[in-house]
Amino acid sequence: MSQAPDEAPGMGKRIAELREERGWTQKQLADRAGMSVTFLSEVENGKRNLSSAKLLRLADELATSTDYLLRGEHAPNPPRSAVKIPPELSDAAEEQGWTFAQTTALLQTRDLILARRTPTGDDAQAPYTKRDWIDLYRRLFT
Repeated sequence: MSQAPDEAPGMGKRIAELREERGWTQKQLADRAGMSVTFLSEVENGKRNLSSAKLLRLADELATSTDYLLRGEHAPNPPRSAVKIPPELSDAAEEQGWTFAQTTALLQTRDLILARRTPTGDDAQAPYTKRDWIDLYRRLFT
């Protein structure tokens, strides 16, 4: 879902304002949201459109709604639950230099795969090792 160019400047301004309210640089937000600084700068300046996935990642990182980013309308934010990252995944992420966004995307993707492949959505096998996480990341994202 891309936004029309006439909507982008307002959206970009809102993203920049929220980022600045948090005291973050463009690099910090870009790293957290898993995108390049150049791309984020172009979005903030109304020169690039966002896919729905990137819009959602920015909204999540900025703890706001997509409605606010797109339209400037405040919608109630659902409570966010804490993300529990398994120690093996945390070790793999640190070793490989993955961002928080990349790490949580890998965890969510693994959970979606399990939900689709197993009746209960649980991992009936032994927990993933650090090597398992690295292999899964490479299969999915490289």
